[in-house]
Amino acid sequence: MEKVDILKNLRFGERIAEEELDDLERYFVATDQWSRVFSGEVDVVYGSKGAGKSAIYALIDKRQDELFDRGIIVKGAENVRGNTAFKDVLGDPPPSERSFIDLWKLYFLIIATSTIRDYGISDKNTQHLVKALTDAQLLPDTASLAQLFQRAKKLIWSYVFPEKESVEWTVTLEAATGLPVVTRKVNLAQTLRPQDVKVDLPLDELLNFANSALLKSGFSLWVLFDRLDVAFNDTPDLERNALRALFRVYNDFKAFDNLKLKIFVRDDIWERITEGGFAEASHVTRTATITWSYESLLNLFIRRLLANKEFVEARSINPANIEGDFDRQTELIEAILPDKVETGNNPSTFRWMVNRVQDGTGKSAPRELIHMSEMIRQQQIGRFERGEAEISDAALFERAVFKPALREVSKVRYEQTFKAENPSLAPFTEKLKGQKTEQTADSLSMAWGINGEHLDITIDRLLKSGFFEKRVIKEETTYWIPFLYRDALDLVQGKAFGS
Repeated sequence: MEKVDILKNLRFGERIAEEELDDLERYFVATDQWSRVFSGEVDVVYGSKGAGKSAIYALIDKRQDELFDRGIIVKGAENVRGNTAFKDVLGDPPPSERSFIDLWKLYFLIIATSTIRDYGISDKNTQHLVKALTDAQLLPDTASLAQLFQRAKKLIWSYVFPEKESVEWTVTLEAATGLPVVTRKVNLAQTLRPQDVKVDLPLDELLNFANSALLKSGFSLWVLFDRLDVAFNDTPDLERNALRALFRVYNDFKAFDNLKLKIFVRDDIWERITEGGFAEASHVTRTATITWSYESLLNLFIRRLLANKEFVEARSINPANIEGDFDRQTELIEAILPDKVETGNNPSTFRWMVNRVQDGTGKSAPRELIHMSEMIRQQQIGRFERGEAEISDAALFERAVFKPALREVSKVRYEQTFKAENPSLAPFTEKLKGQKTEQTADSLSMAWGINGEHLDITIDRLLKSGFFEKRVIKEETTYWIPFLYRDALDLVQGKAFGS
């Protein structure tokens, strides 16, 4: 097979896990983190943007039948793709973290109760549970996650905002039927009429009923929660309230053996919400952090390469002999890639790729590596078709394709990821277009027209977002923009100087 034909049949996969669900199992590297999550040992998965959290989430969702055979029902609390289910809360957020706790509990109660109903799990407690939520108009026959969340929010708002002096709850068993009966007594301020207060529910008690019903049925329910970066994008106060409340609820759910939250969260978001102290963080212990070393990224590249039948057959390769042997993986990489992209004292080609997709926090994510791999493939095909390619021996790629591929990766990362997730920071980064790759506080002050605390806060946010890398040499602090963003901003190599 001609090299151009091999390349045309070659696929490294999609940047976004949700866009390659059908092929993800072929590509996926079954790491220790994955095994621990799938076994139920881990509840909270941390990882940087593009590290593979959504891939684990998607595979759990895809293997629902296997989990069901183990007595585990899986339900997502967020849309896998498209608009977030929590979009409605962005324009009208809860007034406090406490209110958000109630909102999350009610939302998860609705998900649990609808699951219990749909799976035909029924006893006296579940009958009461379904009736209570149905009477409160929280359990429609069919509804999207966004609609369920909106109903939960509407009910919570109905008793958050009225001015109540006190609320008293009572849960008793009816003598004749044995069914639990919930009553609520509200003492209202004189400014409100009794009819102004809508139906309210004792959330912890009803969640306990749901857990008991699942226990009796022999099933557990995993409620999966992902895309937190999308749900509360660039709204720091809302993000802090929402996610601190979510983790408080997670800790409360530890009381339930059969009702579990599984949360996938970016590590930088976790750092933000715990900054300044968060006592509950010490109780979040069933965790795993997705990290990628140079070796693990090389393994990922090889596994995706070997998932291509045409390539394997054309090169007479036995994948089983390579996947378990890192030396052979390295040999295969060296065979298909040029020795170096840049001559002189520079890294090998694959290490160059890993370095170039690294952000200011020092992390290289599989997402950008996969994107670059696909871009070098497309660039090389173009060179073959134009008659420009000059490749000998076993190599599939030549030096000329790597820098154009990086330009495409840089543009997509900056426009579709960084700016989309940090709209309030984009005006500052846009003002650096055409500037030097290394900045000082003085040069940034001149470029942005700000100083003092405002300048310090902006620089700090850009450091945390991975746009800047802080460097201190001979007591001088500078802010270095990584290769990942340089092409997108047409940056010039060198150091900027302020006035």
